[in-house]
Amino acid sequence: MLSLGNVNLADTYLFWKWLHIVAVISWMAGILYLYRLLIYHSERGRSQPSIHELLSLMERRLYRYITVPAMTVAVAAGLFMVGLAPQIGQTGWFGAKFILVLILILATLYAGKLHNTAAMDPGRLPHAKALRYLNEVPTILMLAIVALVVFKPF
Repeated sequence: MLSLGNVNLADTYLFWKWLHIVAVISWMAGILYLYRLLIYHSERGRSQPSIHELLSLMERRLYRYITVPAMTVAVAAGLFMVGLAPQIGQTGWFGAKFILVLILILATLYAGKLHNTAAMDPGRLPHAKALRYLNEVPTILMLAIVALVVFKPF
């Protein structure tokens, strides 16, 4: 077992892995719910100012205090894991995962942009049907990322 003084590197790796998993779960919960709130905003926020205000508040808090911090911790913990086990970064499955994670980050940032749009003018949001399709993007990415990590196909 690798150790560095009194620090067991295997235990350190497991800590970062635990933190990564918890942060990814939080990130996914946040991004999936944020897109759902945006759908509600598109459907009802345009015609009812009180609902618009409530949804804007919920979206802002979810994005700023849960989704983005969880995304940041997930990425940081993942990078720490690669730093502790650099051979992971040299595998094909990890390269594919890395690209999919970048796309997931973009989907998260785009949801934040949509929230800002909705907060200013809900009439400028895409139609609810388009938002429903966008809501599936993080789910599909998550399924592909988990499959890569579990099955390590290449």
